[in-house]
Amino acid sequence: MEVPPGRVERIADGGPEAIRSILAELRAMKFNGVLKTSVFRGDTPSQGVLVLRRGDGVLAEHRSEVDVAGHDALPEILKDAASARAQLEVRTYDYGHSSISIDHLQRSYPEAAVEGIGDPDAVLDQAIAQEAREREAYETELGARRDQERTLVEREEELYRRKWELEQEYQRSAMRQRELDSLRAELQTVKEASGLILNRLEERRTSQDVEVESRKKVLAMEAEKARSELETQRRSLSERQAKLGGLERELTSKEATYRDRETSLDSRAASLERERKQMNDLYANLQAEAEKISEARKVFEDRLQEAERRERLLTAQEAAIRDRETKLREHVASVSKREQAIEEREKSLPRRVAELESRETELAEKTAKVGKQAEAFETQDESLDDRREELERATKRMEKLAKDLAAKDRKVSEEEREARERQIDVRRRQRDLATRGKSLDQLKRRLERMDEELSTNRSRLKAQAVKLLRSERAAQLRLRTIETSERDLDKRESAAKRREAAIEKREKSAAAVEERTEERSDAAEVIEGDLRSRRASLEEEYATKQAEIEKRESEVAATERAVTKESESVESLKATLEEQETAFLADLQDIETRKAALAKSEASHTQETKKLEKRSDAVVSRESKSKQEIQRREAAIEARESELEAQEAALREREEGLAHRIDEVEDREAAAEKRVTRAEADGKRRQESIGAQRLSLEERLSKLAAERDRIGAERIALQTAQAALKTRETKLKDREARATKADAELARRKKELARIKEGLRRLS
Repeated sequence: MEVPPGRVERIADGGPEAIRSILAELRAMKFNGVLKTSVFRGDTPSQGVLVLRRGDGVLAEHRSEVDVAGHDALPEILKDAASARAQLEVRTYDYGHSSISIDHLQRSYPEAAVEGIGDPDAVLDQAIAQEAREREAYETELGARRDQERTLVEREEELYRRKWELEQEYQRSAMRQRELDSLRAELQTVKEASGLILNRLEERRTSQDVEVESRKKVLAMEAEKARSELETQRRSLSERQAKLGGLERELTSKEATYRDRETSLDSRAASLERERKQMNDLYANLQAEAEKISEARKVFEDRLQEAERRERLLTAQEAAIRDRETKLREHVASVSKREQAIEEREKSLPRRVAELESRETELAEKTAKVGKQAEAFETQDESLDDRREELERATKRMEKLAKDLAAKDRKVSEEEREARERQIDVRRRQRDLATRGKSLDQLKRRLERMDEELSTNRSRLKAQAVKLLRSERAAQLRLRTIETSERDLDKRESAAKRREAAIEKREKSAAAVEERTEERSDAAEVIEGDLRSRRASLEEEYATKQAEIEKRESEVAATERAVTKESESVESLKATLEEQETAFLADLQDIETRKAALAKSEASHTQETKKLEKRSDAVVSRESKSKQEIQRREAAIEARESELEAQEAALREREEGLAHRIDEVEDREAAAEKRVTRAEADGKRRQESIGAQRLSLEERLSKLAAERDRIGAERIALQTAQAALKTRETKLKDREARATKADAELARRKKELARIKEGLRRLS
């Protein structure tokens, strides 16, 4: 249903109280007009139109996903009007020059007819209740979805944790199996060695006494040699223990530096998180600025279209002015022709005056003769007095005619001077119009240059947004690499703990072997081999830890350099954005000033057109006056010159053609006014579309706020993950403490081993 726009009476925001008060006021005013509503239902624009007659509804239509009209449209319109996000617009048909007929609208759209609004309060209550129910259902559904997503995430985390535990348990079982295999191999070697020793002892017992003595001597010598070797080994072991103590102290110091670096890494991770947050905020600001630029671009395009429309109107007006000027030139030419005809008549007048004067002289001579004759014949010609009186009256008439001709000459000269002034004024206006056309062309070129600059700025902003996205992705990849390195470090720490447990088990097995072979010298070699292997393993672990620490330091340095580069790039992007914003604002100010200058030029042009119209009216009035004067002159000379009647008939025909042309010009002006009204209606529709776009932008802002809340929730989850990492670090510290205790226990066992060796030495 298309209804006339009418004149804007009121624009207000929606709401139950607002629509109630507006309907009550319109009903009290017995309002004749239209009530329009516009709102977004989700992502779908919804518009309603309610035509009012004497304050009550007669036509109704609602457009949304489903278009309805008539009684079905009333609840939808009131429901839209009850929304706080709606925009209400009241337009009246009761103004001075209004020609809108509501009866005609009712006849044109019978399908949208309604029999009054009825009770709006009940309909509004139903609409509010329905909207509340829909909102509650949406909130419950949203809560259920969030709970479901939360449970799914928790299940996924639980499955991932179980999978990780199973993988760890599988790795531990594999390590245990390998350790058991190694222990079994060591036990087998110990059994074989003990069997060989027992066999040797049995052989020695069964051998002869000489051999026994010799063997005893040999064994004593070997024992002495073994004692000396054990002494040297004891000294070397003490030296090695001192070296191991130094290495352990270095390891503890490096572990302390490692903890310090871990804390610095945590602080850098927090700073990186803050910078990531700033980058997200900057990206959101960039998106908002891009949207603002697109909106400003749309407004600029609308303004440019409006300027082009005004320029077209100006060109049309200039064409109309040119047509009027041509008509004025033609009229001036016709007036000049008339003036030439009048001048020719005036040129013929002196000849006639001379003839009259000659006749007067002849009459004077005749009167003189008659006077002479009267002196001679006074008594005979008494009728000559009457003739003298007639001659006097004739002379008076001739004098009056001469005065009238002189006055007409003066009027004709004044009209010629006015015609010359009009020609000068018309030429000056032509020059002004030419200069204005040049200024409009210059303004158009400037607008085109500004359009090109805006397009280049838009491309630059797009490129910068792409760079920001790339930098953000690179930062995310770096965060992922840091997290993977932390996970690798945790795995390595767990492997180190497993190695320490294996070392403890091996130490226990070595202690058992030492207790079994207290009296045998081969046990010392086994212990030395164990010590060598432990030292080698400790050195290897120390080297691996040192390499890991150096690698992590290099990774941290690389991340620091990357973060500094990203911060520098972000600062440069901020600076470029600020410069582009200032340039864009300057361009907008320049556009506003140019628009104001264009409006001023349009106003001056309209004033000049009005002046031209006034002057044309003055010319027409002067032409009418001159026409009347000419008619009077023609009436005065009509008896003497019959040829002027044909010229006057032709002049009347030309004047009728001019009047017909003036009527055509007035019709064109009426058509131009209609076009202006249509353009105003188009502008109002564009304003309505701009309002709808504003509502859509508000909804986008709300969505961005929701996205910001989601990012905040993710940030909280990251904080909880960091807390979990801190708890893991505390557990790692506890394990390191237990490792130090195990080292102390190992030192104690070494001391016991040394004491046992000392006892063996004494026994030997």
